[in-house]
Amino acid sequence: MSVLDLGCGNGKLVSGLPSGVEYIGTDFSRTLIDEAKKLYPKHDFRLGDVVDKSHWQHLGKYDAIYCVAVLHHIGDPKEQTYVLSQCKQHLKNNGFLYLTVWNLWQEKFLQYQVDDHFEIPYNHTYTRYCVSYDVANMTKLMTEAGFEDIEIFFADREGKKVDILSGENMVVVGTG
Repeated sequence: MSVLDLGCGNGKLVSGLPSGVEYIGTDFSRTLIDEAKKLYPKHDFRLGDVVDKSHWQHLGKYDAIYCVAVLHHIGDPKEQTYVLSQCKQHLKNNGFLYLTVWNLWQEKFLQYQVDDHFEIPYNHTYTRYCVSYDVANMTKLMTEAGFEDIEIFFADREGKKVDILSGENMVVVGTG
């Protein structure tokens, strides 16, 4: 099995994969890529930005693509669709995309809404630009990117399906 981990951060996903999986992790943070290489030296980690066309040029096709907590940081809808369409193009037949975005419709985040996006505090110094999604606009993006079979649900911290008000994340699984 082959896995592409977009926005891999420090490579944490590797710890949950069975041995023998062909894994490539990419992230735009050199600091996180360096940390991932130290934590998991036997795996392939690459510096790259998913909205940059050159990022995708030397990537093959994969059985699974993970894109965890990445898409909500991309503000431009055209770039969101581009990233999803690249995911679609880099999937093998019968492969799947596993994508999560933060569920910003939780009460704790509503105070951070600014016009059409959210600015979520980070380390008491910075804010993270975040786009909110609902089932309708995520379905539209996934369809525009070429996905035909799409499952979308909200999940709590343990991954259990819950409603939009109590879900930590929106989870999207796309094939086809």
